[in-house]
Amino acid sequence: MVDIRLYIGTLIAVLVFFGLGVLVGIGITREPRAEQLYQRIERQLRQYREETARELKKRDEQIKQLDSEISSLRLKARANEQFVEKMSIPLIQGKLIFRNIAIVLATPDADSELVLRVQSFLEKAGAKVPLRITLVPEAIQKVDAPTWREIAEKLGLIVGNVGDETVKSGVWKRLALLVRYGDSQNYWQVLSRAGLVKINGDAQTPIGSVVFLCGGQNQRDTEQVKAVDLFLLQALKSVGVRTVVATSSSAGDEAIAPYLSEDLTTIDHVDTPLGLLSLVAALLGQHDHYGFGETARRPFPEPSWFVQQNQQR
Repeated sequence: MVDIRLYIGTLIAVLVFFGLGVLVGIGITREPRAEQLYQRIERQLRQYREETARELKKRDEQIKQLDSEISSLRLKARANEQFVEKMSIPLIQGKLIFRNIAIVLATPDADSELVLRVQSFLEKAGAKVPLRITLVPEAIQKVDAPTWREIAEKLGLIVGNVGDETVKSGVWKRLALLVRYGDSQNYWQVLSRAGLVKINGDAQTPIGSVVFLCGGQNQRDTEQVKAVDLFLLQALKSVGVRTVVATSSSAGDEAIAPYLSEDLTTIDHVDTPLGLLSLVAALLGQHDHYGFGETARRPFPEPSWFVQQNQQR
């Protein structure tokens, strides 16, 4: 008679060895597949790296070619600008003779090289540039109502019971009159000591036209332009000062956009020979929005206008 415990033990042993055999068999059969899968992944990764390297090399070659083309175009553009600049001198000589023009800078961080270039071109056209005014917009915006009244009184204005906004407008109007007719009593010193403006040159010379250079290294928000620049520009217009708002082509449309109106002439590329030609035309009464940006209506005045001007001389 067989012992039931021996039977059960034998059965368990058989099952255990059978299970081990199955596991070993599965491992043996799966190992080649795992190796094949690993090799396939390696091939795909290698192929991807090779394709990526080819694409990067192709992109680098394209960038190098584009850089070369851009450099060539810049050289051609510079040569064209130099040609236009040389040709423009005979066109503008004497156009602004006997005119006193002031340059007003919207911010203290204005491009000094651009300022000198504009002044030099105006002088080549026969104008005198005796005065340069630099606004300090941050300080102007911080002036409170009592301070505006104090400044107005020092400028010789009678404030009395006049409203705060009227007092402020009166100060801007007095500032415009100082530009238009000259400052024989040194009122500019009041504004300068208050930290609102910086004055360079002869403030006593009457000014008939103003070149207002906006934009700079730090672009200003629209509210600041409304609170400072437009107040001054409207005041200058009200006393008969012809004003042209100009900026460099690198400043972008955002710099010139707040000044767009039917009352103001704007130039968005005054750092170029064509922009400087447009500036002279604008100061002679050719009102428009000149430039190459989206805000401009024409790139520059009609060339025939300069020819006609020369024939009339």
